[in-house]
Amino acid sequence: MKEVILNVPEERADEFTARLAALMQECGATMKFQPKDGDFVAFEDDTTEKPFIGIFKSWYADTRDKIECYAHIDDKGELEEEEEYWNADTIRLATEEEKAQLERCLLNDRKRWNPEEKCFETCEKYESIKTFDDACDAVRKMAFNGDALADLLLKDLEFNSPRTPDLLAFIKLRIVAYAINDGWTPKFVVGEYRYYPWFYLYTQEEIDRMDEEERSKLLFVGGRAYNGALCGLSYAYSSDAFSRSYTYLGARLAFYDERRAKYAGTKFLELYRDLNFLPPTDEGKE
Repeated sequence: MKEVILNVPEERADEFTARLAALMQECGATMKFQPKDGDFVAFEDDTTEKPFIGIFKSWYADTRDKIECYAHIDDKGELEEEEEYWNADTIRLATEEEKAQLERCLLNDRKRWNPEEKCFETCEKYESIKTFDDACDAVRKMAFNGDALADLLLKDLEFNSPRTPDLLAFIKLRIVAYAINDGWTPKFVVGEYRYYPWFYLYTQEEIDRMDEEERSKLLFVGGRAYNGALCGLSYAYSSDAFSRSYTYLGARLAFYDERRAKYAGTKFLELYRDLNFLPPTDEGKE
């Protein structure tokens, strides 16, 4: 068996790979994927139960059966960062789900991969909470470790079965806030600060003046807003021009610092919309 390494122009790589795969099938040949520095890859040998997921760094010497990674998770899902070479009898690009799994493990270890610099950056633990499911997982771990309030928050979601978007959003945001705050709750003592997301509302005229990048950051909230809209534990004020909103939320949705509040307001914008505004109408969707 002879190994051949080919360099192909990037713009024709897909076409070349397809033709080569057809030819190799006719000849009974095999082809091994050649990752680039910084690629997220899945690799395994005959001893692994399922693929390791790693960030490719280099091959071992001139061989193509061992690789070094900047970091990887093993077949048990454990994160490892060490200068060792690992068997890679088979190797391929990681799927988006596998890549996300490794990124979550790194974020839990307060690390974020910088693909440009090919290095890790320090980040906050809460940055691993990107979805509501992530928040539930974090709070579920707290409950498992004996956190009584975490357990109650999950039971509220499971047993209350709210049928209106605003109430469901409030219950979900309580879980999100508790997860991002890592179990912190306000004590209302002298010198304590509490932070909340703060939002702007824009008229159609203002939206029309925006470029595509600015519009991409907006979320449609539907119907007209009137002064003095009061609902449950949240108070939302909008001017007649529908251009700004000052939103005050209850203590259970407070955040420990400004960064966490901004993160929650950005990542969970749809939940805040459901909490504070009427559901979008078909009339307003264009």
